[in-house]
Amino acid sequence: MPNDLMASIRFSENDLRTRVAKFTDLAGTDGGAPDTVLAGCARVMFNVIGFRPPERGGADDEQVISPIGAKSSGNAPIDIAEGFNLAYVKATPGNGTILHNHDTNETFIPLSGTWRFRCNDEDDLYVDLGPFDVISLPAGLQRRFTNLAADPGTEESLMIVIVAGDRPKSVIYPEVLQAARAEGAYTPASFA
Repeated sequence: MPNDLMASIRFSENDLRTRVAKFTDLAGTDGGAPDTVLAGCARVMFNVIGFRPPERGGADDEQVISPIGAKSSGNAPIDIAEGFNLAYVKATPGNGTILHNHDTNETFIPLSGTWRFRCNDEDDLYVDLGPFDVISLPAGLQRRFTNLAADPGTEESLMIVIVAGDRPKSVIYPEVLQAARAEGAYTPASFA
């Protein structure tokens, strides 16, 4: 075999099963991000692949969280670190996230409903997307999303979130942390 080709590997049945996540078996949480206690930010996160907690070590540690929150981070049924992470997010209309950024790319694929994606520090640019549309946002860009409408006959909408990296970070503005504290449900220990 030429040196420039990758050798194939072999899986056992157990190896294969460690790479399977059935949606009906996923445990959803509110994610544990500081903004989930704020009005308009209720959502359920379903970690599927990766999302190991980010490494910490700096003055701004409280502002650095997993893109899917502390409760969902690290509990993936497919527990791998191979350069990307995948989760589902479910929200009712009017709910989503606050403005934040990531240290890696983040890609969204709505599966149902209509979602608005806003960006920039000024929160001044947006696009509305529906089922199977895709938006891919680069590292460092401030972004947020909101579920605008559920499909007829449903209460919630579902979306796939893919984030690059092995331990991706999300950065939350200090004023969001202050607002979460004011709601009375946020303490650093509860979201570590």
